[in-house]
Amino acid sequence: MLDKKTQRAKSLKLRDDIFKSGNGMAARKIAAQVIMLPELDEVKLISGYFPIKSELDCRVILRSLHAARFPLCLPKIINDNEPLEFRAWDMRTELEDGPFGTKEPNGEIVMPEILLIPLAAFDENGARLGYGGGYYDRTLKKLRKENPDVIAIGIAYDEQKLDRVQVESYDQPLDLVVTEKTTYRFE
Repeated sequence: MLDKKTQRAKSLKLRDDIFKSGNGMAARKIAAQVIMLPELDEVKLISGYFPIKSELDCRVILRSLHAARFPLCLPKIINDNEPLEFRAWDMRTELEDGPFGTKEPNGEIVMPEILLIPLAAFDENGARLGYGGGYYDRTLKKLRKENPDVIAIGIAYDEQKLDRVQVESYDQPLDLVVTEKTTYRFE
């Protein structure tokens, strides 16, 4: 089994390769699946993300959700060791430059009920491998304490699925992962 740092590097390289060879259809296929999730039968506040590097383009998914009248928000990094803060966003409001090449809104602070989360890799147990900053782990821990019904949905290429992701005690699992091929559900 690879250590977490090596696993992350290999997973990010794989994602880069998939991204470079893709034609953008994966994000459209994922958007079609997300909009049909039973978890979205009731209107809920959904957090997306502004894609950086080779992350799947969540803006495609957010456009579909916006058209279906779901309220949206995006994360904002406040401090390196703090949970993310979420700000309302209507897809028309201009975004500001954030750390790591992200874009962030400056709207009112809100609490999402569903989070769409980028990742480097995931496994069959819902373990997520990110960039290693712990932002989403801290955030999910805080949100789940405040609302146990919060749903964390990973957005990934199907090829990002590993047999096993190395996890630490602080790592927060995903509830689902939606890929261009299928939806994975975890207990």
